[in-house]
Amino acid sequence: MSKPTFKDIAREAGVSHGTVSNVLNGKGNVSVKRIQMVEEAAKRLGYKINYTAKTLRSGSTNSVAIILPSIKIEEYALIYEGLDQTLTKLGYRTHLYSTYDLAHNENLILKEIAAERVTGVVTISCLDNANRYYQELNIPKEHILFVNRKVENAAKFISFDYSAAGAEVNQYLRTKDYQSIGVFTDEIRFSNIKQFMDRLLKGFDQKDVKHVHANLNQSYSKAFEFFDEESFDIIIATSLSKANMLKKANLWGSTKQMPKILCIGPTQSDANDRMTYYQLNYHLMGSEIADLLINQVKNKDAIDDVTVFKNNGISNLNHDIKQKAKSYLQILTIPSPTTDAISRILPYFEKKTGIKVNLTIKPYEEIYHILSETKKYNQYDIIRMDMAWLSWFGKDVYQPLNKLDNKLDQILDNYPSYIKNSYSDIDGITFAMPFDPSVQMLFYRKDLFEDQKVKRIYFEKYKKELSPPKDFEDYSELLKFFSSAYLEYDSIKYGTSAILGRSEIIASEFLTRYYAEKGKLIDKNGEIQLDSKKAAKALINYLEMVEISQKLDATWWGEAVNSFARGETAMVIGFANHVSKIAHSDIGTLIGFSTVPGNKPLLGGGVVGITKESNKKEEAVSFINWFNDTVTAEQITLLGGTSPNQMVYQNQTIRMLYPWLEGLNKANIDGIRDTKNKNGKRLNTRSIEQIIGKSIKEILINQVEIEKGIEQLNKRLAFSKGSLMKN
Repeated sequence: MSKPTFKDIAREAGVSHGTVSNVLNGKGNVSVKRIQMVEEAAKRLGYKINYTAKTLRSGSTNSVAIILPSIKIEEYALIYEGLDQTLTKLGYRTHLYSTYDLAHNENLILKEIAAERVTGVVTISCLDNANRYYQELNIPKEHILFVNRKVENAAKFISFDYSAAGAEVNQYLRTKDYQSIGVFTDEIRFSNIKQFMDRLLKGFDQKDVKHVHANLNQSYSKAFEFFDEESFDIIIATSLSKANMLKKANLWGSTKQMPKILCIGPTQSDANDRMTYYQLNYHLMGSEIADLLINQVKNKDAIDDVTVFKNNGISNLNHDIKQKAKSYLQILTIPSPTTDAISRILPYFEKKTGIKVNLTIKPYEEIYHILSETKKYNQYDIIRMDMAWLSWFGKDVYQPLNKLDNKLDQILDNYPSYIKNSYSDIDGITFAMPFDPSVQMLFYRKDLFEDQKVKRIYFEKYKKELSPPKDFEDYSELLKFFSSAYLEYDSIKYGTSAILGRSEIIASEFLTRYYAEKGKLIDKNGEIQLDSKKAAKALINYLEMVEISQKLDATWWGEAVNSFARGETAMVIGFANHVSKIAHSDIGTLIGFSTVPGNKPLLGGGVVGITKESNKKEEAVSFINWFNDTVTAEQITLLGGTSPNQMVYQNQTIRMLYPWLEGLNKANIDGIRDTKNKNGKRLNTRSIEQIIGKSIKEILINQVEIEKGIEQLNKRLAFSKGSLMKN
């Protein structure tokens, strides 16, 4: 039976040939009814789209060739994953080729690629000259990217900074006072290896360093040379595969203990007492190369002739912590994904430091009351409090962190100003560290927003394209659209959920809208008062949302996240430190994200500090340094928690699980949480938000007129002024 044609489908559906073409190619102004008719006809006739033929007709296969020495080597596999994931997201297919570092193989691969009409090429080449690529391939030179190994005449070259890596490893060796050093690398003819070795060897006596370099096929046998006679204090391996070969060679070919290894390896490598890592983020490199290439192809941004990626450097591995005498730390915190994650990895901290941590987990409300009375919290060494409480309680509860520890000072110095202002400093003095910093973001069902029929239904109703909302008017429109009255789609019955069981959550929903209207919590006289007109507009929008949304009598907005994860709602506005469960739900791969409507999100999350009464300052500093360490931060985030360490956002597994982390920094910069007035008086933010939330709930329940309700709200804020501000 021959394959059905567009004409066959048009005849079966009772529509024109052009309509069929537009529907099956995902373009054109076609009604929902006709889309459904064409899809049903195509299904009855057994039609399947030939995407390859489609792209060939356009003169391009929309594909990128990736040429690597071997996919079995982890670093190259990670580069490929980064390239493939990003190129796929951008609408391109990838073709992978392995040369095994043999020039003959690479030349044959070039001939094969030439017949495929690829869009671009990314290569880690073993050839000596780039001209072979330019002679064989009929694509622009700037669409061929040479990576890590600089080949003669290469027009576009992208690499890590191997000179810096050599210099930093050289410095590391000197601080450790290693005397006998081995170095195991790829062939010295490759530019990255030569750059690395030139800087690594600077200042060392050549007789103290044994350098073995080998191609892929010889590497394992060459590894045994390090264990023939002499012993080494440390061996530097320029890849994880070479480090593993050294371990095997030692196991089979030596009776001596394995020397320490410093591996120029990928990020998030396994912790190992005998191995230190100089980290390079190969996955992120692949992803960013993909973006660079496609921007070049689309004439958006030209690629520089030479692009150098920053190295991550030597990781602060936890096995460097010195073992102390057995001691205890008392930590008070709330139930949260970050608390859960830390509790699971505390045995590692105890094993490496001898410090046992006792976590006391109390509800949000109870911790607030504990902080209100000194005698209730002086038994704890470290306390996690909400960032909105720091200005109010911080000076009373915490001791300053400045100058307690050099490493801690370095961490504090590296925080951007918006983190210091909201999560660390009070009157210019650092009292706390961010623990699980967060910000509101909008999460939505990407599959809904990309569904051709859904998009058409929306267009027919509102005469505009379906897209994530830019403001709260758009958001309200979408909520109506995604309710069951307008659209039936699987289990989705509502646009979003409204949490009504807690005043602070009601206040947060209102304030996000109020700030989007450019409203201020503090008036020009420094008083806590809402602008009546802007507050009324924000409140009308909030009440409309409640009316058409799924109503949840819950005390924490995590229930709204659960509803979204179950596929009951199309969108949810939530704090990013509590949404990890979405990634592990059935809709994990269907999540889209953007900034909140109006782009004025509330900041959230928690901070930690060392209490004034603690006599365990050294142990407390060790814990704070530990949870800020990149290796620990990655584990916390992989287990569903949140970390203030920005390096975790470069971990490819984390980026895949939680893609919204890409937008977190931008949202944080735009975030708001009023904790002091313009005169520097500290605000009791929780009490303010309680007054706002309770007043709005009264309006909601008792059907009070909006103007009158806001007037009453402002009166309550004015009446409570004495308990809401302090110097």
